[in-house]
Amino acid sequence: MNYRVVALVVFVASAVTTGIFVLWRGGEDASPLVTLAPSPAEAYTVHLSPAGDVHFAKTPERVVTMDANYNDMLIALQEAGKIVATGYRDNFHNTFYPQLGGIQPGFSATTIPVLSSAGGGQFDKERLYALHADVHHIDPLQLASMRGWSPADVEEIARNVGPFFANRYSRENSHPGDSPYTYYSLWELSEKVAEVYRKPEVIHALQAIGDRMVANIQAQLPPLPDRPRVGLVFYSNGKFVPYSLTHEGFGQVQYRDLGAQDAFASISDRTYGASGGGPSGSPLDSEGLLALDPDILIMPFALYPGNARENYSQLLQLADDPLLGRLTAFETHRIYPGGTPLQGPLDYLFQLEMAAKQIYPEIFGTFREDLNFPANECLFNRAEVVEALRISPREND
Repeated sequence: MNYRVVALVVFVASAVTTGIFVLWRGGEDASPLVTLAPSPAEAYTVHLSPAGDVHFAKTPERVVTMDANYNDMLIALQEAGKIVATGYRDNFHNTFYPQLGGIQPGFSATTIPVLSSAGGGQFDKERLYALHADVHHIDPLQLASMRGWSPADVEEIARNVGPFFANRYSRENSHPGDSPYTYYSLWELSEKVAEVYRKPEVIHALQAIGDRMVANIQAQLPPLPDRPRVGLVFYSNGKFVPYSLTHEGFGQVQYRDLGAQDAFASISDRTYGASGGGPSGSPLDSEGLLALDPDILIMPFALYPGNARENYSQLLQLADDPLLGRLTAFETHRIYPGGTPLQGPLDYLFQLEMAAKQIYPEIFGTFREDLNFPANECLFNRAEVVEALRISPREND
């Protein structure tokens, strides 16, 4: 009994393209001899709260994100070119990446489709059906709570389009519902996303860089009573929304790593994300901010283009206000732009460095808004980060 050589070629090609293996008997009465089952080598599962165990037949090729931290994670993993839509128009800033040896985001911030309308309006199921993503980096509980969505809608999209894989409320550790919900650190969440793309080693390498930077910084910090009081505040429409540095979550983790004193500690229950302050916090007026009088004011999102940057410019103009000009931070010229609380691993490294310079310039060097610090004043090695980003993906299990 003989077998045609050409049949072996068909066997190999079939293994690559379909995973259904068929060996044919030779001769004029050619017929199938045996059919082998598809290989499960590429299939894998990643667990993330609140989605649970999420199964992937292969690495996703079409990706939808909601928040900016997932875009930063995907840039770190060099998978951002797979993003077919993101949550908001200002969900991306190119402030840090030019320092990383030519690493490119992989998509255009000006032309990439966005889920929300210009006014921040919601999107519906049909939008996700049309995008046909392999994975949605959107928290399913967050999405189910949005206007026009229900848990059944989320399940429908996960079943018919692609799964949801994100954890929104680890930003402040403040999930508002009663469902079981696990909170993750920035590095834990980044590693979970990296597992989806089979590249956890990239995050491990970046975390090692971050851990060394934190250890170096903390070894040089002054005693707690000598540290300045930092007020993290977002200014808009004449109101000041305070953020607490003491809340858990990855949103303000760089300030906790710096051991900063929180100027708003006495009103932490009324800050952004706190249960007493509601999702948007309880805004302070001018008198309320002056009563707390932070030594330093930092405005989150101010590095971003668009409205946040404009609001920061308006905040700086308040130095001429007869009342607010009396703030210590204005008198000492210590008003700074902050980064995004929706930070991924690359954002974190740069934002930790810039915050160290804003709060402790006498130790870590003067802050510059162009972030073009002298090489001897950089707190981490950019070349080492680039090397980490180029780690090859893990072989399939």
